[in-house]
Amino acid sequence: MTILTYQFEQKRLDNFEWSDGSKLSGITALANDERDRVRKQPLFYLETVPVDSYEDDIYFVNNTDEPLRWVAPFKPYRNITEARAKLGDTSDENLRKVTLYSDDINSVYQDVLPKQGVRIGSTHIMYDSDAMMQWFIHVPYKGPDTHYAIWKFNIVEKGGIRGTYPLLWDDFSQPSHMVSCDCLSEQADMPIEVNIYEERCAMLDRLTGSFGISNTIFILAINDVLYRYGVGWSAPYSESDIQAQDIAMKLTEQKPENAEAVKAIVQAVYDFWFNEGFAKNISMQACEEILSLHQAQVASQKPV
Repeated sequence: MTILTYQFEQKRLDNFEWSDGSKLSGITALANDERDRVRKQPLFYLETVPVDSYEDDIYFVNNTDEPLRWVAPFKPYRNITEARAKLGDTSDENLRKVTLYSDDINSVYQDVLPKQGVRIGSTHIMYDSDAMMQWFIHVPYKGPDTHYAIWKFNIVEKGGIRGTYPLLWDDFSQPSHMVSCDCLSEQADMPIEVNIYEERCAMLDRLTGSFGISNTIFILAINDVLYRYGVGWSAPYSESDIQAQDIAMKLTEQKPENAEAVKAIVQAVYDFWFNEGFAKNISMQACEEILSLHQAQVASQKPV
């Protein structure tokens, strides 16, 4: 059974109000940001709330008129490679990495309402004064040219932040003090969404009993690709595991050498389970990722 070991104290506060008169926090605040904040509203910002004379809690505030399905104050991964996991490695440490963000899942907030703030961390005026502090935040929200995207914010400040800290203006422009705020709208760039984490862990536990750890990691990695690229018309994560199993078996049997051969395998599997041409529009980039997984799986099984 997958066990969560990370502990994080969640807190929510309602009725945050953006104030144009607030001063930007952090040593990198620039004059043009101060001018911008008068004529712009932030879609998202950070706000510090005092705990005592020395410590502040840091809240991420949803300043839009729409609820956010989730807020992740860490880096969700796209695949097991980004999670620094390995195919063929059956160690407990590797299995923990395969679960992607299990160490941080207790810090995920579901259904963050408009004008609601969620605690993402804290700073201490003495202990953190000389430290370069960094926060990663991911939220699902529309982009400037798309109805859906995932925004990735990277905040770095010496000694933490004080006061109010805009993350993204309402015209989708980036405040100059931000290290980066990226709009991820392409399937290849999007991480595995945090709202399907428990579903993914349940699949990991279930398949391990039938296929063993090594084969289950391979199947799960393939299913990650099927999910991210919407193969099979964006089936729910837990409903494509049978196809992932068949694809893994056929990859092992047929030993494809290029992405075109992988595409033929994927199409054949979906033709069998559904109808001809069901997965005909599968991305070649997805096939390249599956091919890389197959090659890594083969390499992991060779004797050293």
